[in-house]
Amino acid sequence: MSNGMSQLCPICGGPGAMQAHGRIAPFILQLRGNAENLPRDTTLRICDSCDLVYFSHRFDNDTLAAIYSDYHNDRYLSIRRRWEPWYSRNVHNAMEPGSAAVAERIDFVTKVVEPYVKIGSLRNIVDYGGDEGQFFPPSYLGPKYVIDVSGKDVVEGVRTASSLGELPDRPHLVTACGVLEHLIDPVATVKQIRAAIADDGFFYAEVPLDRPKVRRWHAGASYSCFLDWVSATRGGWIAADFVTGVARNFGRKVPRLGAVKQSEHINYFSPQSLERLLVEGGFRVVSTQADPKMSYGGMRLGRLGALAVPR
Repeated sequence: MSNGMSQLCPICGGPGAMQAHGRIAPFILQLRGNAENLPRDTTLRICDSCDLVYFSHRFDNDTLAAIYSDYHNDRYLSIRRRWEPWYSRNVHNAMEPGSAAVAERIDFVTKVVEPYVKIGSLRNIVDYGGDEGQFFPPSYLGPKYVIDVSGKDVVEGVRTASSLGELPDRPHLVTACGVLEHLIDPVATVKQIRAAIADDGFFYAEVPLDRPKVRRWHAGASYSCFLDWVSATRGGWIAADFVTGVARNFGRKVPRLGAVKQSEHINYFSPQSLERLLVEGGFRVVSTQADPKMSYGGMRLGRLGALAVPR
C-alpha cells in the first residue's frame, strides 16, 4: 500500500465508508518536524467487507521513524505532554520491565496459548515489537528474541534481531502484541511472519479494542469546519481533545464538538477484521479471547487476542 491518503481497506482492499472527518495528532506532526508542510487532515472509515475501522491517512516511513525511534524517550514525553497534558508518567512507564501491567499481559497471553501448546515446550519465541523483551513468561527457559524498531537495550537473557530473516532457527511462536494497530500495511507484516514461521509454529496477535464511536454529524461539512476552527489554537484543540478522551474512556461516543484524532493507532480491529487479517496473511485462527475492560496506565483500551497456525 502506498503512503498518503487511501479510502481502501488496508486488509481486504474493499471500499471504506466515511465515518468522520479527523485531524492528525499535533504531537505526531511536531515529532515529525516541518509540521507546516505536512498534511493534517484525515478521515475515519469502516470496511463493509471485513469490518476494519481505519484512518485514511497512512503515515509515511519518515513519520513512523519519528514516532517509534527512541519510542517513549524524554523528547517524546515532552512533546506529547505539550499537546496532551494528561499524558502522565504512569502511562508513559506502564509497561516497564517488572511492572504489574507486564505480568498481567503475560498472564493473558499464556491463557490463550497454553490450551494449544505448552509454552515450556516451545523451541523458541520471537516477540515482534517486544520493546525491551520484558513480555516473555519468567518460567520460559528457551531461546528468546525481540524484533523492535525502538533500538532499546533488552533485558538479560533476550537476544535482538533486526528482522525475522536474521534468526538462526525458524520461529516456533511469534507474538505481536500492540503492533498491528500501528502498521501502514498490516497484511504485509503478517505475510512476512507466515513466511518465516515453522510449519508447526504458532502466531499470537493481540490488538486493543479501542475503535472510536462517532456520530453521523462527524462525517458532515459542519464538523469539518468545526475542526478547522478548534484546531486553530493550541488551547482550543487541547480542550476538545480532553473532553473526547474522557468520553471514550467511559465507552461513550466522541462528543458532538469533540476531536476525532488520528494518533498512533491507525487500524481498529474487531474479531471479524482480525481474523480476516490473519487469513489474508496465511494463517488459520484456532482461538480468540477478548477483554473489553482492560486498562493501560489508567486508559481503558480493552484487548483482543488471537492464536493462529499456518495454513
